Amino acid sequence: MVPTDRTISTELLRYLEKEKLSISSFAIKSGINSGTLSRFINGNQPLSVSSLDLITKAMNLGEGYFYSLYVNESTPNWRRLGPFIMRCAELGKFYCIDQAVDLIIDNPAYSSLLFDSAEALFHKGNREAALIIYKKVAENEKHQHAERLGLCQYRIFTCSLNSDQEHNLNCTIQFEAYVKRLPEGVQLDALKDLTNTLLSLNKRNKAKYYAQEMGRISRMLYGQKHNKNRSHRKPIEPAKPLFGYILYSDLLLGSIAADNNDYDQALYYLSCYEDQSWIIESDETAERTKEQFQEWARGNRYLYELMKGNIEVLEPYIEYISSRENEILRALFKVIQAANMYHFEIDEYLERFENLIRDHLKRREPVGSYNEQLIDDRFAKFLTDVGMYYIRKGNIKKGSKYILDSLEFSYTINFEINIVRCCTTMEHIQSKLSHVDLERYAAIRDKLKVSGTLIHP
Repeated sequence: MVPTDRTISTELLRYLEKEKLSISSFAIKSGINSGTLSRFINGNQPLSVSSLDLITKAMNLGEGYFYSLYVNESTPNWRRLGPFIMRCAELGKFYCIDQAVDLIIDNPAYSSLLFDSAEALFHKGNREAALIIYKKVAENEKHQHAERLGLCQYRIFTCSLNSDQEHNLNCTIQFEAYVKRLPEGVQLDALKDLTNTLLSLNKRNKAKYYAQEMGRISRMLYGQKHNKNRSHRKPIEPAKPLFGYILYSDLLLGSIAADNNDYDQALYYLSCYEDQSWIIESDETAERTKEQFQEWARGNRYLYELMKGNIEVLEPYIEYISSRENEILRALFKVIQAANMYHFEIDEYLERFENLIRDHLKRREPVGSYNEQLIDDRFAKFLTDVGMYYIRKGNIKKGSKYILDSLEFSYTINFEINIVRCCTTMEHIQSKLSHVDLERYAAIRDKLKVSGTLIHP
């Protein structure tokens, strides 16, 4: 008689009875030794996850069908649960990973094995599964200053980032306390990721601090690496060429200075990553890294000079960005600001890239690799700036079109500050608007009223 409780063995026995199969017949069908099956059914031998998968397949059930039962029936045994966790990750059975880790996390001997599994999953790109394990290991880590705790928190930080800015800020705050606990080589990548995240959150002062830290540590390690009198201890090597972190620190500091409208300071930092005469490495990877920073220096020099009012660089800058499609819009964001600030003509360039602007307005795609929300805000401001440019020149028809485009776009992304700016501008030129533009403006205002969004009275 088949038992009534639900376990893997009872489910198998029910299947055998229903299909009128003997253990030996099922052994042939599944490819599992009949003795192994008998011992499992009799409760004398646990199953490996590979044998469980063979049984599941032979019973014509979906992959991982018995995984919840398997973890409930398991003992804290890494030999079986380690492969089980990796298999769960492959199948997306994240709840089972959570259960399996809970079963063995209290054994100190398994902490390093769990961490290694999380690292393997992380490097395979399975961040969701890795994140579950990192969080469990971090919660259970007894040595509060252990490197493993810092590494877990770093992985938790990078795996948790998403498009929610408030969530990302909380992730950043939580991770900051652990940065200094990381090994110096890993710390450089952590500082880079932390700085980039803070910049996307518009936290420039904090971003500047961490960019400076990255520069300080990378310079110290680079000096140690090439010090002829150093000890025989192997120098610390981060994920990328060590000198690259020095250059990247200066690149970030230049970008922060530019965001603060301090273009003289930005040009100073640019000269730092542009000058590569001190770099000793000359292998293929090093040369590619150096070329990339030279390329960035060239484009940024045009940009910073333009923002200082040097109109002579406008044409070469436009030609520079024209062959770099992912950079065109971001460059135009700044070009229109400079044009409005210094009152120079850019009609031909706006017309040249009008289709690109319109395409982005229709598709709302992220520009380059920048944070999507940040770019949406900047794109909305850009549309308003273009509208203001044409209005200043007396082209009300074209200017109002861009202002209305910006207003509608700002409504879709809930960008209230720019909504107010657009509405204020439209009120000022209302008497000069065409009937079509007035109707469009009224329709957008109605949508804003329904949504409760603040608009100009």
